[in-house]
Amino acid sequence: MCSFLRIVGFAFSKDRTSKFFNPVLGETFEYVDNDLGFRFFGEQVSHHPAISALYTEGNGWELYENTNAKSKFDLVGNCLEFATIGRTHIKFHNFFNEQISYTKPSAIVRNIVFGNLFIDVEGKSEIINHSNGDSIELTFFPKGKPTSKDQGVIEGSLRDIDGIEKMKITGNIYSHFEISYTDEYGKEIVEIIWKINPLPENFKEQENRYFITDFGINLNNNDLNLLKSLPRSDSRLRPDQRELENQNIEFAGEEKNRIEEKQQRARKELETKKKVYQPMYFSETYDDLTGELNYQYCRDYWDDKKKNNFDHFPDIY
Repeated sequence: MCSFLRIVGFAFSKDRTSKFFNPVLGETFEYVDNDLGFRFFGEQVSHHPAISALYTEGNGWELYENTNAKSKFDLVGNCLEFATIGRTHIKFHNFFNEQISYTKPSAIVRNIVFGNLFIDVEGKSEIINHSNGDSIELTFFPKGKPTSKDQGVIEGSLRDIDGIEKMKITGNIYSHFEISYTDEYGKEIVEIIWKINPLPENFKEQENRYFITDFGINLNNNDLNLLKSLPRSDSRLRPDQRELENQNIEFAGEEKNRIEEKQQRARKELETKKKVYQPMYFSETYDDLTGELNYQYCRDYWDDKKKNNFDHFPDIY
């Protein structure tokens, strides 16, 4: 279920074709949701390739992933494909100590040279329960498949460790997910496990907001009490982003150039000293379950925050 809900983030992506600000190496972001009982921390751990490492923990569960992806330009296909590298992991400590991991399908920018730009989602997503061997394979169909009028269609099934199908999954990433299975009495059960909230009437007109939802926009709120408690690398303290939000377009561009030049100087200094950049809270290591390279959360950000131990944070802005 959690992996399904993570994948529905694609529901708002098809019109998000404008390029927003790239995170700066060492940039961080924290989020605490007291109502839902979880907290999130993310850090930009690599510049080339651009990778953010993310760690979320709640009551009896934790989730970690990174945004590493490889890109491929297809001139004949008039598209640019971004294929995610690695898996997202979810651990449930209070539910039979289960661990689930999943891959994401590719995001493809269509009509990159000519035509109307849009983001398509295509490929496979594999979800594995490493505790009992259950697995799900979802197929994400590109626009125009299975029929010429379709866009965002998904199909898949859940199978147990012996390969026996236990559940079918159908739906559309832009509207809903539906599961169907046979209960213990032989009755066919159909359930909608996710349905998109109605979009605002003016959503199509929100290109200047990169079609980001109200929740996403509010993550950058200028809360003075919160700002006082953040390390200097937090995204909410990034001046070019703030100036853009305040409609100071020219000054935002100047600040963006200044920050990028500062980042280049820091990289050259490391190269001169023959040093390799080391993230603050994540380390790149091989995952015990999959054998894949992944970024593991290796230091407690929240403990440092409690102690106001932020001296090791870089001056990146």
